[in-house]
Amino acid sequence: MAEPLTKRQKEVLDYVTQFIELHGYAPSYREIAAHFNYGSVATVAEHIESLVTKGMLQKGDNEARSIQLVKADHIDATPSIGLPILGLVAAGQPIETLGVHPETLEVPPFMVGRRNSYVLQVKGDSMIEEGIHTGDYVVVQEKDVPSNGEMVIALINGGEATLKRYYKEKGHIRLQPSNSAMEPIIIKQGTPIQIQGVVIGLIRKY
Repeated sequence: MAEPLTKRQKEVLDYVTQFIELHGYAPSYREIAAHFNYGSVATVAEHIESLVTKGMLQKGDNEARSIQLVKADHIDATPSIGLPILGLVAAGQPIETLGVHPETLEVPPFMVGRRNSYVLQVKGDSMIEEGIHTGDYVVVQEKDVPSNGEMVIALINGGEATLKRYYKEKGHIRLQPSNSAMEPIIIKQGTPIQIQGVVIGLIRKY
């Protein structure tokens, strides 16, 4: 019987699996380190070596992006989790959400936070420098008090939702697009704004 994975090893394996499914190639050690906020790629290397030893991954010698998944029939399948698709969110000018939608989207467990989570489909190109395009799905975890720099779903004037980076500054809130051709949205004091949640995952369907 194969040695069980630690919680962190399982999270790293889930991330590598999702990255390969999304991009068609493996993440670099630096990308893995950035995702998990590691200060060094040495920690990533330790987890990867453990996953190779436990038969979950394969890798080439000293080659970039050389991590490969072991065939699925040799490992236990990780069940996905169905999250509700609640509507559209603008990566451009704010648009209204569609409300409760009957469809769900299957997402890997590592993208589901401890708080309530749901999915929105992106419309617009203001976040293209984050690799987020029209038609993509973002996984959102409910959180009403974000930290500066987090990517949020902001509800403006009680009904217009937008996807932006959040910055609380003196006298206003700045919702920053990730598109150098676009200007930020400045929310002055007194303007109704509600943070619906923070983005914790991205799904792209082909």
